[in-house]
Amino acid sequence: MKLKNYFLFFCLFTICHISYSSGKKALLIGIDHYYDSEKERYAEWQDLDGAVNDATVMYNLLKSKYGFSTKDMTLLVSPKSTTKKSIVKAFNQLIKSASKGDQVCIYYAGHGAQIKNSKFYELDKKHEAIVPSDVLRTNNFLLDVEINELLNRLLDKEAELTVIFDNCFSGSGTRGAIDLNSLQSRYVPISDIDIDQTYKKQKSAAERGALVVSAAQDYQLAKEYKDNRGQSHGVFTYALMKAMQMSSVNESAEDIFKRVNSIILYNAVPRQDPVIEGQEERMKQPLFGGVADPSIGVQVGIVDAENKYKITLDGGSAVGIVPGTQLTHVKKEVVVEVTALFGVNGCYGKVIQGDKALEEGDLVKVTKWAPYNKNRLKVYFGEMGISDIEINALKELERLLADKGVLEYAPYEENVGFIIKKEDDKWKGFYSPSESISFGHSIPSFEKLEKVISKLETPNNKIFIEVPPSTAVYQELNGSLSGQPKIQAVKAEEKFDYCLIGRFNDKNELEYSWVRFGAQKEEKHNPLPSYTDWVAPHRTFTLSNYAERLGELKGWLTMEVPPNNANFPFKFALKKHSTGALVKNGALVEGEEYGLALYKDNNLYDSWNMEDRYLYIFLLTSDGSMKLLFPATNSSVENNTEQIMKDPSGDYKDEILIGYPDLLSVSPPFTTDNILMLSTVTAITETSIFNQDGVRERGSGDLSLNELIDEEEERSSKQSNWFLERHTFFGTNTQ
Repeated sequence: MKLKNYFLFFCLFTICHISYSSGKKALLIGIDHYYDSEKERYAEWQDLDGAVNDATVMYNLLKSKYGFSTKDMTLLVSPKSTTKKSIVKAFNQLIKSASKGDQVCIYYAGHGAQIKNSKFYELDKKHEAIVPSDVLRTNNFLLDVEINELLNRLLDKEAELTVIFDNCFSGSGTRGAIDLNSLQSRYVPISDIDIDQTYKKQKSAAERGALVVSAAQDYQLAKEYKDNRGQSHGVFTYALMKAMQMSSVNESAEDIFKRVNSIILYNAVPRQDPVIEGQEERMKQPLFGGVADPSIGVQVGIVDAENKYKITLDGGSAVGIVPGTQLTHVKKEVVVEVTALFGVNGCYGKVIQGDKALEEGDLVKVTKWAPYNKNRLKVYFGEMGISDIEINALKELERLLADKGVLEYAPYEENVGFIIKKEDDKWKGFYSPSESISFGHSIPSFEKLEKVISKLETPNNKIFIEVPPSTAVYQELNGSLSGQPKIQAVKAEEKFDYCLIGRFNDKNELEYSWVRFGAQKEEKHNPLPSYTDWVAPHRTFTLSNYAERLGELKGWLTMEVPPNNANFPFKFALKKHSTGALVKNGALVEGEEYGLALYKDNNLYDSWNMEDRYLYIFLLTSDGSMKLLFPATNSSVENNTEQIMKDPSGDYKDEILIGYPDLLSVSPPFTTDNILMLSTVTAITETSIFNQDGVRERGSGDLSLNELIDEEEERSSKQSNWFLERHTFFGTNTQ
């Protein structure tokens, strides 16, 4: 199965791109007052109170902490300066002045709107729009496609771009400091407007390497509130401002976003989930350029720390955390131990060390992984390693066998008739698992093997020698893999998934590979790779990384899933482009093309609790790689069933196509791949867990939800809030 180079395109209201330059420019826009809003015919219109405050605060924060100069910053806050014409003019001036490598920041706070376009290419047929100050006079909005064009012009000049929008629809129990009764939405209702205009799909700034951060999902309302001094702010900007104040200038954008999300969760703001989009490596860079903190590991945000014996954290199974895992706030010297998981991406913990108080938005780093996880990948890589003397003796023996033409270079090749390996400190030769001979404690001589060679018959007339890891390789692997949440090292007599096997290749160079138990070279129906690429001994870190990737795959494929007692009714299938037929598992035909589809199970729908969910569809390939297919921009945006499955009348559709109808194609070599769909009530902010590189090159043609069984405390509904579907597909050249 081959994935075409397509991506779904999303509305671009909050686009951020990190800079490496010394030049810094900023355009900040805040709109509180809208022309004619006081007139009686616009009685339903609400001016805002906090947008100008937010733009001003961000202006000062960029200047005081991030080194932006006032001469290179433009602040637009008056009604006259925030008309559509004025905003576009300011954009054009910024584009004209930008140079290659400039670090450019754009910030917008104000009203947002959704406008219908029956010819639009997005699933919901709606544009997300900025609302200029003169919109009541002109009815002229600044549409997402217009914004994207302006941003792409900046990127065309090779400027590095950061754009933050705090407005409604900007994403393509009460506690805390925010008074929920004072919340006001940055939204204006638009009715009876259908642009009815075709727009050509543009390449998004996120696809061009930009970071995309949004105040809310593009079907949600962004809120503002009054603080304890009576000052109004946007909830998102308040959280972003606090996160930026708490963090180092070199902290990654990914970690700042974790802080933002934790602060919003702490304050229990209803139905406002900020969004971050971008490539994985981009998210690991600082928010405004430079080099990220090199000490970064797995970090999660504190949501609630009012009770030191029940700390709530925004992270859990999704990043490999299980009960017993320990996390540390380094500066405060406080250690939290995880006591329970809840939902798909959260956990509770208790303080076991330290006296300083934790607070919402603090980040804690995993410093001790819990040692047990029943879905861990079991690997065997020898007992103690072998000496350099034995390594050199095996090298010479393999050279002699190669000269004679009887050496094979992999154990899974079909013509292997005899395998030599070390077991229980003795060298043995195997004609089959049940027929073997012993060579004692010494490596067999070439003369002894000549007798074996004379007995081998074509086609199984080749010999393979399993070279054990050297002492150095063994020690490095033993150190790097011990305590890993996804991997368990086992003894030879225990059952294992993968064994580390060495060989001398056709250039007589030593290299190693993880080989699956019972592997054959051309297996078409096993979801786990038969073997990894062969790696030189000085690249032991690559072997460790391959094992971690295989552990991720096994975790997804063997995870115990809770019963669908919420009766969540939407299911995944592939849709054949030529006929429209839904394929739910099994054969995919050579030459055919397939798209992603969702369909409604009416039997479940009748009993559904009507709790909408976020959907994540991802591909696990036979080469060990993982790829998030939907949503396509590595974020939780436009992937909620309320948004994508409802028709304009509010009813749920029976079936939809997600994205391109020819996203996947089938051609030789045929493989077995898995597509999984995770549905969850809460958005997953760290979508990099659905992506990883493979463990071997494929033929031409970092969520590890390992412990979701202990998913949550008793919920009043007694219903699980997540579910995982697995679908296995294999290529074939017959109908």
